[in-house]
Amino acid sequence: MENSALTDNLVPDIVEEEVEVQNFGKEPYLDDHTKYFPPELVSSCNKGTSVELYHYYLVKLEPNFQYDVKLQNVVLAVHERLDIDSEMLDLDLDADRGNILVGLKYIGQHELTSDQVVLSRRFQITLFRALIDHKLNKLSEDLERNNGSLVFDYLLLPSLCINQNISIDWKCIRSVLYTSNVSLDEHKDCFPSRVYGGYHVHTKNGLVCCCMLENSLVCTPHNDVLYCINGTVDGFDGNTYLELNNGESITYKKYYKQRHGINLKFEKQGLMYGKRIFTVHNYLQRCRSQRTKEPSNSSYELPPELCEIVMSPISISTIYSFSFLPSIMHRIESLLIASNLKSMVIKPNVHIPTLVVLEAITTKKCQEKIHLESLETLGDSFLKYATTQQLFQTYQNQQEGFLSGKRQQIICNAKLCKLGCEREITGFIRNEPFEPKKWIIPGVNCGNYVTKKEQLSSKNVYCGASRKLKSKRIADVVEALIGAFLSTGGESAALSFMEWIGIKVVFESIPYTRDFPVNPELHVNIVQYMNSLLNYSFRDVSLLVEALAHGSYIRTEIPRCYQRLEFLGDAVLDYLITMHLYKKYSGLSPGLLTDLRSSSVNNDCYAQSAIKMGLYKHILHASPKLHRQIMDTVSRFEELPSNSTFDWDSETTFPKVLGDVIESLAGAILVDSGYNKDVVFESIRPLLEPMITPETIRLHPVRELNELCQKENYIFKKPIVSYQKGVAYVTIEVEANGFVHKESCSGANKRTAERLACKNILKSIGGNQASIQLSEKIHDRSSIFNLGIRVFNFKCIIYVCIFFSFLLSFVLLFNRSMFTLFLM
Repeated sequence: MENSALTDNLVPDIVEEEVEVQNFGKEPYLDDHTKYFPPELVSSCNKGTSVELYHYYLVKLEPNFQYDVKLQNVVLAVHERLDIDSEMLDLDLDADRGNILVGLKYIGQHELTSDQVVLSRRFQITLFRALIDHKLNKLSEDLERNNGSLVFDYLLLPSLCINQNISIDWKCIRSVLYTSNVSLDEHKDCFPSRVYGGYHVHTKNGLVCCCMLENSLVCTPHNDVLYCINGTVDGFDGNTYLELNNGESITYKKYYKQRHGINLKFEKQGLMYGKRIFTVHNYLQRCRSQRTKEPSNSSYELPPELCEIVMSPISISTIYSFSFLPSIMHRIESLLIASNLKSMVIKPNVHIPTLVVLEAITTKKCQEKIHLESLETLGDSFLKYATTQQLFQTYQNQQEGFLSGKRQQIICNAKLCKLGCEREITGFIRNEPFEPKKWIIPGVNCGNYVTKKEQLSSKNVYCGASRKLKSKRIADVVEALIGAFLSTGGESAALSFMEWIGIKVVFESIPYTRDFPVNPELHVNIVQYMNSLLNYSFRDVSLLVEALAHGSYIRTEIPRCYQRLEFLGDAVLDYLITMHLYKKYSGLSPGLLTDLRSSSVNNDCYAQSAIKMGLYKHILHASPKLHRQIMDTVSRFEELPSNSTFDWDSETTFPKVLGDVIESLAGAILVDSGYNKDVVFESIRPLLEPMITPETIRLHPVRELNELCQKENYIFKKPIVSYQKGVAYVTIEVEANGFVHKESCSGANKRTAERLACKNILKSIGGNQASIQLSEKIHDRSSIFNLGIRVFNFKCIIYVCIFFSFLLSFVLLFNRSMFTLFLM
């Protein structure tokens, strides 16, 4: 066989065999996809029965912070038992003052009458509408009976705990029935006379007992604001003085007259302590800013006669606790959707935690603590390895180019998107951050959001309005689901999911055959050395020789180069290193795990290992140009510290063959060992030491510069790329803080040139920032110096004045003494 021509990377330029590639990326893609809602929470609001059976779950709220308003547990009542029973909710809310640990515990079945159900719905609709909108103008529309319409059909009920027994606080729920004609006779013994008018106070609702106002939700019509009333302000009435922001003090009566044009008729009534109703936030959002102090305008002293009672009696603790429930229910809804997807896929003997499936279908766009990036990284590496191994075994005499084309057909984003759409997983994907304002209150007609019921496999789901999903997003979720099944159920579970999605791979140890004779006996010395270096003895030494044979070294005794084994080894090393990092650093953020993988699995990293271990000396090639490049690279590399790990800052350009040979050796060991991946990792890992850790990792300069520009709002212009005589030239330009930073670099390829240019830009921006800081320091010191001169001058004037004052006193004293002497 004749020697093949070499490319600029000094690897064989073998013409790829024609592959029937389906142009999935060119097919039209419709990005409108329905969103699914869990059937466990949605149904018709009119059951037509006098008694309904509910399953009760206790929602436990445990704060890790101190606050004068306490949290209380809530009962979630649903019509069917949830599939997430056996799993911890594992929810940590980022509240304003700290974290709240949320637990979910099943506490049994209970019957509710139709009247109790209607009352409970009215209670939660009123309270949630007040919390979400801070207004009640939509309340009458929400409370209309929606017979036959779809609603989120569950109840959230305030609870009481007496002697560790959980019960429903029906007194609180009946607060929604408060009317102005409540009999005052029922409250004769509530309080001694401690406020104006005994235990009765005048409100917008009329004369009421003080106890009904002290624990209530009220509206003040003059400014249309909702307040939680939490007691009486002792010693304060309409004639008490109020200190304004400008320092002026006026009575509350005068304040309301001047500010709102209101004459207080009952100025001797005690003022009530009111707190503006709490705001519902997205407490699932990662990196929420926290505060420890109350806003200055959160608490007020309110005259009772300005208050219109909306709900009573209801404690401020109940209202505060309910403000976290939209975020909690959003997570429970998401878990149920994940559970529905899981039940469509898994076999009875496979257990995959629902929370892991939820992680796989949650994108970064949701801005939550969990998202798919780690699982996507893991799934991507396994998918690549599984398909690579099958193709390698199926097409044993095909070139690497043919195999790469076949693999691309299987694992490209367009194909994965197509398979995901066919399996209808798009509706399960969580791709938007939770917006409390758009949360559907249970019991309210949700026909605008939930349109119909649809049968998926053996499951029913409810379909919502369509939303747009990018094709790559769907492909990412498919890879993340592979990672989810792999991380918890092992390779068999991952292969099972891949078969369900439409990618069938069977792991079999098929003997490696070649349609030509191989005679490696001429390279006995190399074989002995490599067996020792790799701590592995090859049964078929021709695999080892093939793994070291460059495309320029095609001989009759070794008629094939390393490219097929490199194709296999690249995939197995990617998978093994990714799995190693995933298990060893399981607590890392998803983004950092991805960075670790990209820094550990790349050709330059492998090339450094090949130089450190002396593998470059044993590469079989017949290219003088390649030899010069290798020796020049080795010379530059020897100047680095012996214990250094891979660093993107390195300006050395490594011949691709150096990294390829590490991968081809991994492929050779994999085949020779009967596809035993553990043996591969044990043999290759020592060559890669010291491996990169979270402490030693450096971000890729291109990514680091992009993130810096996004964070600081710098202008990052599109790179300019050109090629001259096989050399790539890249120009990067960034405008930061009014300065233009422009760098042009060259390299053996575009990626190298771009990396070096971005590295120089980062140095330039860093140096400029240091200059600005130095300038500011000089300015500050100059200001201090000028201030010192002014202080010095002022002190001199004082000292001169003191001196002349002392001199004048001395002269006066001397003259007086002389005058006295003259009189004597």
